[in-house]
Amino acid sequence: MLDWPYRHLVMRRHTAAHLLDHCLAEVVGTRVQTTDSWLDDPCYVGYAGDVPSEEALRGTEALANQMISKGASVTIRFLSSEEAKRLLHNAPNYERLPELPEIRTVTIDGCKPIPCGGTHVNNLLEVGGISGARAERVSSNSYRLHFSVIETASS
Repeated sequence: MLDWPYRHLVMRRHTAAHLLDHCLAEVVGTRVQTTDSWLDDPCYVGYAGDVPSEEALRGTEALANQMISKGASVTIRFLSSEEAKRLLHNAPNYERLPELPEIRTVTIDGCKPIPCGGTHVNNLLEVGGISGARAERVSSNSYRLHFSVIETASS
């Protein structure tokens, strides 16, 4: 039997993780590269590189919450491998992309498409909000960005 409340929580966290990829790149002014993610407790997105400053983390969280409060559609599309190579080379998870004839992408309106086969909400309003963004160094060249999604009246 499907545990809908838990599944919806994971969908909210997964969509929030993609939004954090976008917002972190905007705030630090450069492409980010994901290494992994974990959507159970405590959830995080792993990134290659140096740990962002506390100011960058606060800015990332603020930008994400601003975008969530405005709402944006989240759409799924399939691309041929040729289209994917052309359109997704700056995606945060491009290096981890397998060779496939077709690539499934998720796009949050206002953000670039990201290759992903996971489950997502239909609109950023469903995420509710993001809080508690904090970075944890994992190795000399990677870190985890921990976060929580919060319920709001519109989630």
